[in-house]
Amino acid sequence: MLRTLLVLAAVVVAPSLAVAQSKTEATTKQIEAMERAINAAIQKGDVAAFKANIADDAVTVDAAGPSSVAEFMKMFSQVKLTKFSMDKAKVQFLNDTTAVITYLFTGEESMMGQPMPSPTWSSTVWVNRAGKWQAVFHQESVALPPAKK
Repeated sequence: MLRTLLVLAAVVVAPSLAVAQSKTEATTKQIEAMERAINAAIQKGDVAAFKANIADDAVTVDAAGPSSVAEFMKMFSQVKLTKFSMDKAKVQFLNDTTAVITYLFTGEESMMGQPMPSPTWSSTVWVNRAGKWQAVFHQESVALPPAKK
């Protein structure tokens, strides 16, 4: 009897766990792709592509301090990104509608003619609003050099 219950539980629960895992994997890939698309849009100077994945009420914090999307958009044309890489990306889900991606950003970038620090540890909070994932918060911290051995 116990064996039958365990088998029945496994048959009922296992498919739902597999669906949840594949959904999480797909969403992880989607968030990573959208994060790369935001950086690529900055590199290309493509305002529409940049705004496509960012909430209107989003906030960013970098070496220049905090700014809203509206404030950042005023400076968008003065941001120059010639190349970038995103390494060690990791997406963590806080719940079904909120995720945080962290990664090591390395690039050649300037803002208003001033070089931006690189590499930086970057993180973005993504929220699913009405079925659409949007970046709502982004921050960058200068990465320390590797420890000397």
